[in-house]
Amino acid sequence: MLTTLVLTASLVLQFAVSWYELGSRVVTADIDHDTIVVDAAPGAVRAVKLTVQRSAVRFQRVILHFENGEQLELRLHGLVPDGGETRTVHLKGNERAIRSVDFWYDPKTIGHRGAIVELVGRQGTS
Repeated sequence: MLTTLVLTASLVLQFAVSWYELGSRVVTADIDHDTIVVDAAPGAVRAVKLTVQRSAVRFQRVILHFENGEQLELRLHGLVPDGGETRTVHLKGNERAIRSVDFWYDPKTIGHRGAIVELVGRQGTS
């Protein structure tokens, strides 16, 4: 019984989705847009999302820029609360390396300390 439990836990951990940071920015109420530049991406990603810390952020427009020159505008409208995240965006086609992400937001939603917006990605198909 214990062996089965340990084996099951091991398999769950082995196939668990692993998100990693691609880049982040501290945003303030002084402007309404910013860019996260992906300096040293650990390779191409199959899915991305934005996470938010310290203050809520209402995204209005988000554009991913890929290494091959293509871009993809995401529909992520809505208020993301402090500690929250956007929905996961699965990238179609071949895995893609992201160069940067531009995002526009409502500065009225940013608190006085600003917010940390982080772009995270994952590899694999799940």
